[in-house]
Amino acid sequence: MTESDLDVVTTARLTVRPPREADRARFVELFCSDEFMVFYPAVLTEPEANDRFDHMVAICQTVPFGKQPVVERSSGDIVGYTGVDYIDLEGETWLEWGYRLVPERRGLGYATEASQALLAKADRTQELLAIIAPDNLPSQKVCLKLGFTFWKQAPVYGDVRNLYKRA
Repeated sequence: MTESDLDVVTTARLTVRPPREADRARFVELFCSDEFMVFYPAVLTEPEANDRFDHMVAICQTVPFGKQPVVERSSGDIVGYTGVDYIDLEGETWLEWGYRLVPERRGLGYATEASQALLAKADRTQELLAIIAPDNLPSQKVCLKLGFTFWKQAPVYGDVRNLYKRA
């Protein structure tokens, strides 16, 4: 995958860019981590983590604001991701916005900063969905800061989740 300056979003503290093959080991590590995958139904196995990374790459090739690495500029470390993926919910296919950070970078405003920067690429005519665990209050606050509004609670893959929309 080629990466142009137009593909990279930079803020004061972060870079958000399409995933590269060189990122695979880091994402496999993260997707297999209990601490990183908190609020997700299960930690992934190594083959599942590799599949998920391949899926991230594929989505970013067609959606300019697909889930992408969040890189801390001061350290150069990948500290999480932000962006969209497709989800089928209640008979419709949605673009679902998500973000996830390593525990030591939570609470610093990184999720909001990275998401706002990447959301600038999103087409405002397309409705986006965010799905958040009801007990994940920090993530709900981020979601509201990003311009999403609470829609309803509904089961998602068997668990009750708060659903937010952004148009």
